[in-house]
Amino acid sequence: MVKNKEDLKLLLEFISKILEQEENGWFKENLKKVLLLNNNSSFSQFDEIYEYCLKKIIKEHAKQFYNDFKLLDIKPRLVDDFVRMETFRRDDNFEDFCLAAYQQLEVIISELIISTDFSNYIRENKDLPSLLKYDVATGNFIRRGNQTIGKLIFLTSDQVKINTLINAPIQSWFFNHKYRAVLYYFYFNKEVKTNSDLFDRIYEIGNFLYQGRNLNHRGAVQSQYQQNIIDDLIPNQHKYYFKFLGFLEDFISKVNTNLP
Repeated sequence: MVKNKEDLKLLLEFISKILEQEENGWFKENLKKVLLLNNNSSFSQFDEIYEYCLKKIIKEHAKQFYNDFKLLDIKPRLVDDFVRMETFRRDDNFEDFCLAAYQQLEVIISELIISTDFSNYIRENKDLPSLLKYDVATGNFIRRGNQTIGKLIFLTSDQVKINTLINAPIQSWFFNHKYRAVLYYFYFNKEVKTNSDLFDRIYEIGNFLYQGRNLNHRGAVQSQYQQNIIDDLIPNQHKYYFKFLGFLEDFISKVNTNLP
C-alpha cells in the first residue's frame, strides 16, 4: 500500500508538471471532464487542486534556485519573493513581476552592505584605475587609464562630489551607486576589462528592472531618461520577462561564486 501511495504521489507531481505547460491546455480540459464523470467534482474544486499543485511546484523551483546561495540569513525571504515573482509571471502581471524580481536584487545588495566590508575597499582604492587593460609586453592585464573606481561607481568625474558621496555611510548611497559598487566588487570580482562593455550592459538591465519596479509607483515625475526606458518596457514586456529572469540568475550566480 505504501508503495502504491508513493507511486500515486509521483503521478500527481508528473500531472502537475504537465498542467503547468500552456501547450497542454487540452489535457487540463479533458482531465476536468474525467473528474466530473467519475467523482462529480466541480470545476472550481479542480482549479483549487491545480493551483495547489502549481504553487507547490513553484515553491520547489524557488528552493532549488537558491539551494547553494551563501547568504543564509536572507534565503527564506528570497525564496518567498521568487515564488511571488513566478506567480506574477504566470498571471502576466508585469508590474508586480518586476517588483518581486527587483526585491530579490535589493535584499541581496542590502545584505552584502550589512554583512561585508567591501565599501572600505572602495574607499581606500577610489583613485585607482577601475579598468584592466591588456599589456602586450607582459601578456597580463594591468590597471591603467583615467577612469577610477570612484568615477565608475558614482558616474561622475567631479572629484569633490565623489569624495562627498564615498565618505557618506554606504546605507545612504543612492540605489544605483550601491548596485554599481556591488557589480564591481562581487559580480566582476574587481576585474573589469576594457575590451568589453559588459559592465555597462549588466548595469543597464538591472536599471531597467528598477524602472519596471517603479511602474508600481504611479504619479511620480519621470526624467526623460526614465520615460524612455518605460516606453521600451511596456510594449516589450513579454521579452523582458525572460531578460529579467536571465539577469537575475546570472547576477546571483556570479555574486555567489565570488562570495567568501
